Amino acid sequence: MAIWNAPTTEIDPEALASTDMLYLAYTMARIRPVVPDVFVLQRLKDVQRIKGLTMETVILQFWLAGLTGLAESNSSSQRLLWKCLVLVKIPSIVSKLGYGYEELCDTVESTLRQLSFYRGILNECDDCVAEDGTGERADVLKSIAIGCRAKGLVRLDQLDILADVPSTHYDPEQYKFGKYSEQSPADAVNDLCGRTLSDFEHQEALLDRIIQVCEEAAANNDVLTLSKLCQTLDDNPLVVDLILLMRPPSSLLVPLESFVNNLQQNGDDDIDTCNSNLEGFGDVLILIMTIIRRYELAECLDSVLKDKQGFCYLWLHHTSATIPTASMSSMTTDMQGLMGRWISALFDSMGISDDLIQTSKPQMLLEISPSIFEQSLAACQAGVIDATTLNSGLDYFLQPCLLFVLIGVVQYLCQEIVFSAPSPLNSTHHSAHGASSASSMMSPTGTSPLASRGSASGSSGGKAGHTVTSGKSVAMMQSSLKSLLAGEAFPARLIRLLKSEISAALGHHAIENDHQLAIIHERLAETTVNYDSWKISEAYDVPKLAQQTVFAYDAIISGGRTPLVIKREKGWPVFGGSSYHLDVDLFRATLCYVGPAQFVTNILKRFLKAALTPNGRRAAELGAAMMTTPLVGCGDKHLSPQSLLWTLLCQTLWIPVPSRLETFTQGKHLATFVGMTLDMFQSSTFVQHRQEQLQQQQQEKGVDGTTATAAGEAASMEVDSSQTTTVAAAAAAAVGVSALEQLERDAAVEPFRVMLEQRLKVLEPIARDKPGFEGFIQGMAQYRERHPPLSLPLQGTSSTATTASSLRKVRMG
Repeated sequence: MAIWNAPTTEIDPEALASTDMLYLAYTMARIRPVVPDVFVLQRLKDVQRIKGLTMETVILQFWLAGLTGLAESNSSSQRLLWKCLVLVKIPSIVSKLGYGYEELCDTVESTLRQLSFYRGILNECDDCVAEDGTGERADVLKSIAIGCRAKGLVRLDQLDILADVPSTHYDPEQYKFGKYSEQSPADAVNDLCGRTLSDFEHQEALLDRIIQVCEEAAANNDVLTLSKLCQTLDDNPLVVDLILLMRPPSSLLVPLESFVNNLQQNGDDDIDTCNSNLEGFGDVLILIMTIIRRYELAECLDSVLKDKQGFCYLWLHHTSATIPTASMSSMTTDMQGLMGRWISALFDSMGISDDLIQTSKPQMLLEISPSIFEQSLAACQAGVIDATTLNSGLDYFLQPCLLFVLIGVVQYLCQEIVFSAPSPLNSTHHSAHGASSASSMMSPTGTSPLASRGSASGSSGGKAGHTVTSGKSVAMMQSSLKSLLAGEAFPARLIRLLKSEISAALGHHAIENDHQLAIIHERLAETTVNYDSWKISEAYDVPKLAQQTVFAYDAIISGGRTPLVIKREKGWPVFGGSSYHLDVDLFRATLCYVGPAQFVTNILKRFLKAALTPNGRRAAELGAAMMTTPLVGCGDKHLSPQSLLWTLLCQTLWIPVPSRLETFTQGKHLATFVGMTLDMFQSSTFVQHRQEQLQQQQQEKGVDGTTATAAGEAASMEVDSSQTTTVAAAAAAAVGVSALEQLERDAAVEPFRVMLEQRLKVLEPIARDKPGFEGFIQGMAQYRERHPPLSLPLQGTSSTATTASSLRKVRMG
C-alpha cells in the first residue's frame, strides 16, 4: 500500500477535521459558483480511497469541517450560510452517494453517533448560533439529525435524539401565486422568502419553490409576481446566497433571462399595463445584473445563460464592464427613430406620451439609453439646452417604469468622468468630441430633434461645442451625476448595483462643503451594510498576499484552529483580517493577483519545508487540496486546477527535484503530495460529463430535484424505502465508481504520469547519491504500482464505443 493510502485511525483533536475536508467545506461556503455536487461526491470517494478510510469517517470529517466554519463565523450572514451547509447541503450530498437505503441509514446513523462525542466543537457552535438572538440555546447536533431525517437518511427508531422531535410538514401548495393565490404577490413572496431563511428542515424544498415560481411566472408572463420576487431577492441577498449554495446559478438566471428576452409591449394594452411591464422588465434585469456582478459570473455567461442568440446574453456579453454608446451609423432605422422620439419627448414641453411608452421596446430602449444622454449632454454643451433642462430630462427616468434606463445613463456619466482629465491633450479631444456629438444628433430625416427648437441649428451648435473647455464639460457631468444620485427618488438597489462606477467617478472628491456628495457617500455606505460581497476582499494588502498565504499555510498545517483561537482571545491580528483559520478568500486573491506559477511555487516551497517536520502528511493533504479544488468558479481557465497541475508537473516540480531534496523522508512526502494531487484531480470535462450523465439518469427515471426533495419529506414522516432506493439508484448510476469512470479520470492525468515516468527514468542514475531524490523515486514507484499504464477495453466489448467516445471528450478537455 502506498504511503498516501495508509489508513488513518485517529483525528487530530486540534485540527478537528482532516485538512482536505476542511478545504472542501470552506471552498463550498466561500467560492461562487459553488463546486458541483458531482465534484463533491467524487472528492468524498477519493478521500475514502486514498486514505483507506470508511465512508463514516469521511462524512464525519466533512461535518466537522462545516462545524468548524460555523464556529469561526463572526456575522449572522456568514452563520446562515454555514448552517445551511451543515444542516442542509451536507445531508443533500450524502443522500446522493448511491448507497441502498439500509446501508445509507447505517452509515449516517453511525456518523451521527460518532459526531455526538465531539462536544467541544458542538458546544461552540451552539453558543455561536445562540448569538443570532433566537432567545434559546441551540442544539446543532439535533438540527443535523432533523436535516438527515428530512432527506430520509435516518430511521426514526434508531436515534434517541429525535425521539422528542415531532416531524413538521411542508406543503408546496401553501405558496400559490397568480390567480390561484388568496394573498397579494408581495405578501406571498415575503412569506416564502422569510420562511426560507429560518426553516432549515424544509429549506431545500423552499429554495426549489422560489426557482419554480420564477419559472412559472416567466413562462406565464406573470409580470407582477416576477417583479415582486426579483425586488425581494435583490433586497434580501442572503436568499440568493442560499439558492446558489444549493443550486447552480443557471437554475435561477435562465428563467429570468427568458423573460427579458421575450417581453414585448402590446399596443392594445392600456398604459398601466405597459408601465407595469416596463417596471417588471427593469426589476428582472437589475436582479440579473446584480447576481452576475456580485458573484463575478461575467466571464462564464456561456454556462449560466441558455440562449446564446438572445438579447440578454448578447447585451451582457458586450457590456460586462460598461454600457457603450452607439453611433448613429450602427443603429437600425427603428433605433434611430425611437431615440429621436425620446429626445424630443424629454426636452419638449409635451413630455413623454402614453403612445411613446406603449410603443417602446424595452430591450431597444435599454440599448439606446447611453446614446440618448450622450447626445443630450452634447446639446447642453452646445447651448441648445441649459443644465436645468438637462437635469429635468433625467428626472423623467426616475419613474418606476423607467428606472432600468438609468443603468446606462449612470454608467455613461461615470465612464466619461473617470476617463476625462483637464489636460491640454484631453481638452482638444473633448472639444472635438463635443462638436461631433452635437452635430451627430440627427434624426433619420437629417434634422437634430433638439436643434429644431431654435435658430442655433447645426452650424452654431458645432461652434458652441468647441467653446466648451474639458474642465467645464467634466464639471457639468459631475453636477448632473450628483444631482441624480443625491435625489431621494434614486433607488438604493441601483446605487448598490453601480457602486464600483460611482465610487470610481466620485469617490476621490472631497465632501467638505458639498452637500450632495456627502449624501451620496452616505447612501453608498448604507446600501452595502450587511451586503457581503463575493468578490476578492479589498482588505488584503496586495504586495503582501504571497507572504500572507505562506503564513496561512504554515498555521494550518502546524496546528489547525488553535493558533487562530489563541490570537483572537489575546486580541492579536490575524492574517487578512479573516475570522477563518483556513481563509480560501486569501488563497483565491493570491492566485488571481500573482498567477498560477507563483502560487504553485509558494505551495511547493512551504510544503518542502513542512516535509522536514512531523507535519509532512498534513502539508501534503493541504497542498493537494489547494491544487485540485477550484478557487475561481468559472471563466479564467488559466487559474483552473488543470492549469495548476500542469504548472506543478511540467515546470515548478523540477526546480527542487532532484538536487534540493534533503532527506529520504522529505522525498517520500513529496511523492505523497504529487500522488494525491494526481489522484484527486478532476478535469472540468470529467465533471461536466458526470453532470450530464446525472441529468440524463434523472430524466429517464423521472427523478428531478423536486421529486427527490419530496421523497425526503415523505421519509421524514414515514420512510418509503422503495422510493429512497429509486433515488439512490439514479444517483449511483451517475456518480458511482465504475471502470468507465476510472478510465475517464485516468485519461485526464495519464499524460502527466507518462511525463513523470520518463523524466524520472532519465534522472534515476543519480538517485544513489541523493537520499531525498531516492525517496521521491521510491514513492512515485509505489504510486505507479497502483496506477498501471492506461489501456482501453478489449475490442468487441459492448462498452468499447462508449468508452472511446468518453475518452475523446475527456482528452479534449
